Amino acid sequence: MNKKMIFNINSEFDLIKKPAWLDDFRAKYDKPYRYHVTFKTNAYLSDTNFENLKNELSDIAKRYQKIKVIFNKLFISITSKGGCIMIKADRNNKLSKLQKEISEKFSKYGKHTRIEYKKFEKNFNPHITIARRLSPELLNNAKNELLKDLACEALIEEIILTVVKKDSFDEWSNPQNKSFYKLGVNAQK
Repeated sequence: MNKKMIFNINSEFDLIKKPAWLDDFRAKYDKPYRYHVTFKTNAYLSDTNFENLKNELSDIAKRYQKIKVIFNKLFISITSKGGCIMIKADRNNKLSKLQKEISEKFSKYGKHTRIEYKKFEKNFNPHITIARRLSPELLNNAKNELLKDLACEALIEEIILTVVKKDSFDEWSNPQNKSFYKLGVNAQK
């Protein structure tokens, strides 16, 4: 393991309810990331902290049960990388409590890779991204294709620790870089 790695903690899931148009829309305007909610945004990690981080995350996962999340509020933002379209979650106290505990507990392991990530964690606003890095023209096209039916539903069943050497789609998507912790279960998957 390298001396400096990057880690994040999230939950990936399939939607158990979604509008019929969503998959085609997302295939057109987004990268093929799995749907996820991020609890701890990208931060640096030294290999000396890796085992402690895994043990602490396992302890947290044992104390939480599965969490049902409803996504149904459209949110569009312009970032430094382009337009972004998201569907925000309804207020969910269990999800917020889990995120706060993870964010606070794992902030000691390393600084965020980008300053805005710290703000994101502090102002946790769970959502699913359905379009990203859109030029103004593509963002306008995507807005015109959006339908009113946005309701999506997911079940958060596990927490995932991902540790990468390089901040790239291939690294973040590689299953070998992930450790899975089932909620309410004693063993790591």
